[in-house]
Amino acid sequence: MAAAPPLHRPEPAGFTAPVRAGDVLHLWQKPRDPAAASRVTLHDAGGTAVALVGPPSDDFQMTTHVVATTGHLAVAWDAEDTAVSVAYAYDPATVLDEGVRLLWTVPAAAPETTRFRLHLAPPFGWMNDPNGMITAAGRTHAFYQHYPNALRWDTMHWGHAVSANLVDWTHLPVFLHPRPALLADPSAQGGAFSGSAIPLPGGGLRIFHTDREDSREPLEWQMTATSPDLLAAGPSAMLIDGHPPLPGFGDDLRDPYVFMGPDGLWKMVLAGKDDTAALILLYETDDPDAAAGWRFVGPLHREPLPRSVPAECPCVLPLDGAGAGLHVLIFGLIGHHGLVLGRRNPSFALVGRFDGRGFEEIARRELDFVGDCYAFQGFVHDGRPVGMAWAANWADVRRTEDFPSAMTFVRRLVWQDGALLMPPAEAVTALRVAPLAATLHDGVDLPGGLAEIAFDTRAPFRLTLAHADGDLVLVHDGAGLELLDDRSRRGRPVPNRAETGPLSDVRVFVDVGLVEIYADGGRWCGTYRLDSDAPVTAVRLDADAASITNAEIWQLRPQHGAPRREGTAWPSSN
Repeated sequence: MAAAPPLHRPEPAGFTAPVRAGDVLHLWQKPRDPAAASRVTLHDAGGTAVALVGPPSDDFQMTTHVVATTGHLAVAWDAEDTAVSVAYAYDPATVLDEGVRLLWTVPAAAPETTRFRLHLAPPFGWMNDPNGMITAAGRTHAFYQHYPNALRWDTMHWGHAVSANLVDWTHLPVFLHPRPALLADPSAQGGAFSGSAIPLPGGGLRIFHTDREDSREPLEWQMTATSPDLLAAGPSAMLIDGHPPLPGFGDDLRDPYVFMGPDGLWKMVLAGKDDTAALILLYETDDPDAAAGWRFVGPLHREPLPRSVPAECPCVLPLDGAGAGLHVLIFGLIGHHGLVLGRRNPSFALVGRFDGRGFEEIARRELDFVGDCYAFQGFVHDGRPVGMAWAANWADVRRTEDFPSAMTFVRRLVWQDGALLMPPAEAVTALRVAPLAATLHDGVDLPGGLAEIAFDTRAPFRLTLAHADGDLVLVHDGAGLELLDDRSRRGRPVPNRAETGPLSDVRVFVDVGLVEIYADGGRWCGTYRLDSDAPVTAVRLDADAASITNAEIWQLRPQHGAPRREGTAWPSSN
């Protein structure tokens, strides 16, 4: 006898949540019929009813309400004609310190609360490339590509989080929205794509971003907007709506990164390609506000390839210390499968001399030998160059499947002995709770699956991370460093190896769903996203005991902005 079909479970048609007078409510709603309006009704603690009416739309659009009465707010809608995806509230006076309070989310957008305890991950919805990384008014602002309404890529917004110490993140309201026409039209695809930020002279930020619409020619415009309050971007204005006059230039022109050049002019780098190479394009303006007058200077860098693919997410920033007078140019290659070292969508950092008009390369490195490190964006923090990347790889993304992801730790950029090192920011030590009293050779259990493992050696070793879905093994054979994973060999047969020679100073950070590897002070970095909710349960080091020195293993706490995990008592740093 055939099993009965599962019962249809209708979408919930409402929720109740505690709010305070003066709170701002953001709620995403859309009509079931794209040609109709959507309607949500609010009943506050005083009995007052308010209707939030959304426009005809094919996608969710945000509506806003200021709460009048402290108490419980009842939110209701008719599921036959309206859908709601996300609702949160915040106090405008304290949101930079306290963040938003998530009130309700549809399951499709619900945060994955078992993963990414140490790393910045979205409180709901999709995340990819970091945008607008900047330190302003004592806080570091991390914007990012964001779709609030599902754990899948869709029409791009900018999410927003801030940190006072580069490791603990506070989630803020969604910062930048796509043009409403993109959300309303079922045939339109695109959104508010990646970009950067600079400070406004009187406080606040000016941001730059790519507006993309797939059915438009050209596909991509470069836009700017300002935010005096650091919480929301104002209307966007056009800066660049055409392609540079280069023969064979392709359709892609994206990801404006704006910075002050050594000649005192604002510079912008954009990414694209021509028939033979990935390109980084340079623009500049005499406008002290960087708000107009942008002109094309020329190609800043050509990356010849056997098959032309676009560059993406360029950034340029000055080095300090021993690198004073040098700049680093960082970019990724999208749609790149096996053209260099067999890598998928690799990213590179080029160190050289930049005079405001041209870039002379003197050294280069691959950002990550494992490859789950993309769209790195650099910025200056306390006078030092640092940056962050998306801890994932586009080769693993399927737009019909959920894809929870996070950012890497903030990394420093250090020029030392002719090489660019990228160690984690010193602030990661704030995540340490207590040393685990055991020896790595005997194997160490990892409470909660969060740990930092560190040791020095110049001899071969095998570091095994025990996992329910199959062990990960970091192997150094004396000549190279490789991350082995039976799942990767079956699912994505790509090299996770760097030819390092002898090693020292190995550090491995273990999160649920993510592992970061640093060796030789950050000369070699590896980032690996595990598509699993299960933690690493134990670690063991196999090596000549006499060759291992300074071995430590630390239990770590979640960063303060990580979603709470029901039923789990995480260790405290207090």
